[in-house]
Amino acid sequence: MATVRLKEPAKAKIRTVDSKCTEGTYVEVKGAGGHTVITDEPVNRGGTDKAAAPLTYLTASLAACQTVQIVKVAEAMRFAHGAININCSTTTDNIKGVLENKPVMRFCAAEMAIDFETDEPGQKIERLKAMSEDRCPVGRLFADAGYPPTVIWNILPMPK
Repeated sequence: MATVRLKEPAKAKIRTVDSKCTEGTYVEVKGAGGHTVITDEPVNRGGTDKAAAPLTYLTASLAACQTVQIVKVAEAMRFAHGAININCSTTTDNIKGVLENKPVMRFCAAEMAIDFETDEPGQKIERLKAMSEDRCPVGRLFADAGYPPTVIWNILPMPK
């Protein structure tokens, strides 16, 4: 089996954003490189529904982070692949909080269905799955909280 050569682990990195809310729950978040993410809440939660809710972005982050890890691991493994499509869902529920044991909304589950095009052999695919899932920092957040994401891989043939 070929050895996978990954880059040296990065040192600790601080990521900083600036958040600005001037009306209701409409929030502009500016990050590195001048990128802006806008969040809002739906009307029934006191917002104006002008943007996705903040919790939607965590779900999106899980899907995007997992995609990036698959691409990076595949590249390190010299792994031929086509499209990577992820359908991701997260679940929140009211779970006992710290203060006065009053229930508060918490994430309690995550699931990803990954459609992955490749003609690589099964053993190599299994290695890619394990390595890419292990390296996803957002997925690790769920796992560290006691809710490891359920991942369903659909291996599809490469388009001809």
